[in-house]
Amino acid sequence: MLALFRRYWNERVSYEGGMALLWMDGLLLIPLAMAAFFYPLEALMGVGTVLLLSVAVYEGYILWRKRHPFRVELPTPNSQLPKPR
Repeated sequence: MLALFRRYWNERVSYEGGMALLWMDGLLLIPLAMAAFFYPLEALMGVGTVLLLSVAVYEGYILWRKRHPFRVELPTPNSQLPKPR
């Protein structure tokens, strides 16, 4: 039974690691490069829009974290802690 599970697992799991992620990125970049040959202005506008949105989202996140810091309230020795029942 264990051998059956191992064989099933080996057939279903990819051991290529992060290379599969790079291949997926390549699948997105190759059509963009081909489109840039035929529609350079439109491709440049698309890349610029994606970069602009990425920077705006990142900067928005930075501003949000600056205005809403993560605070952990630690009990002090003089604070009133709930009494155990």
